[in-house]
Amino acid sequence: MKAVQQRRSLRSLFGVTVVALAMTGSAATGAAAAPADSEVETLHWASIEEYSSAAGISEEEVVSMPDMKLPDKFRVRADDGSVSDVLSSEEFGGDHTAGSLPDLDPGGGNDGKWWSVVWGGRDWNATYVPLRLGNADLGYRHYNVRHNLTSIDPFKAALKAHGPNAQSNYTALLVDSNLGVRETVVFGVQMATRTSDGRYVSPDGAYIGVITGYCKGKSKCPNAVNRVRVS
Repeated sequence: MKAVQQRRSLRSLFGVTVVALAMTGSAATGAAAAPADSEVETLHWASIEEYSSAAGISEEEVVSMPDMKLPDKFRVRADDGSVSDVLSSEEFGGDHTAGSLPDLDPGGGNDGKWWSVVWGGRDWNATYVPLRLGNADLGYRHYNVRHNLTSIDPFKAALKAHGPNAQSNYTALLVDSNLGVRETVVFGVQMATRTSDGRYVSPDGAYIGVITGYCKGKSKCPNAVNRVRVS
């Protein structure tokens, strides 16, 4: 009965037909039946809290699941249910070319200082967490070239949680049509107005916010993470 309830919850959350959610002991592998050659996977974002709650397993177990290989071709399902044309995981599809700077949030300052806000959002506890422009030490400038993470959509997805975990991380999962986790993107945050080393203090009184972002187990994120949107 519990497994049936979990599958129904996953259908409701992800809006897909659940083929299987394979379990090994108490942890999910996240690997479901592979699609037929004629099918193209559809990828979308989910926060780690959304996924763990729906699957009935802990966030620690989700983190320990190995990521599956990204498909060469895929579609993107937006939050509104629309599906994109077929995309290639090898093509860069972010809003900006790697290394360029994004448009700044008009409400977060546009003077190009490290504390200027690229995007800011609230988690499920209504805590405001900014992604600042940053510099070599923190924020967007710190990770966009180093880790090939140029889209802000994974961070938007990661904030669909009640707060960071014990390691001060928010995490987004790139999930396929069969609930396999294809990529795990981690955002380390500073939930204070001053960095732990005391070098930076936010002049706007909000939290420092994002320190870094990266794909788990990789020095560079694949281009696909910059192509999947949160609507």
